[in-house]
Amino acid sequence: MPQLTKALVRQLPKNGPTDPILYYRRPLVGWLFRERINLGLRLLPVRSFDHVVEVGYGAGAVLLTLASGASHLHGLDLDADPEPVHAILGASGHRAELVKGSVYEMPFPSGLADLVVCFSVFEHLSEYRRGLREVRRILRPGGLFLLGMPAVNRMMEAGFRAIGFKGVEHHHVTTPAAVADAFGEAGFRVVKKQNLSLPIPGFLTIYYNWLLEAA
Repeated sequence: MPQLTKALVRQLPKNGPTDPILYYRRPLVGWLFRERINLGLRLLPVRSFDHVVEVGYGAGAVLLTLASGASHLHGLDLDADPEPVHAILGASGHRAELVKGSVYEMPFPSGLADLVVCFSVFEHLSEYRRGLREVRRILRPGGLFLLGMPAVNRMMEAGFRAIGFKGVEHHHVTTPAAVADAFGEAGFRVVKKQNLSLPIPGFLTIYYNWLLEAA
């Protein structure tokens, strides 16, 4: 099963103003940032994929992790520069079609992908139903959507501020519960789910991952 490692993220430069890759290398915080991704990746079946699309590819860490199990890689990001990620993937013998754009209007044909992955994007979307419908559009019937997003509440806002994120309460506008309630109407069913929780009283959930299947 592909996993995002500390050694992998060490080589990746920050790519764009919203890219959090530098946090992935911190001693404790870095483990949390990597583990939220790895919990999601462990939900994937052990198989190869034809067309994989990542929404919000940033520094390219997830694309690089998935590259060996994909015939064709695609990525979309609102503000990341494609060129550094092209170079990093190319150094490992992989290629990708990377574009700038919005999840609301993805420049990919309908039914292209058999896997879409998206971590830490949907909490930023006020029109999350529109985003879900657009992901469903580019998936083949039976295709998989691996979606991850953090908890959105005052405790998480305090945690983000403690590690240096400023103004997160203005950017995290949609909760995991709201997005999950819209899965069915967007044409998805939940196959598996796995949360990242901290071992404090009540086991505080800080991150949610779902593996969804397109109807």
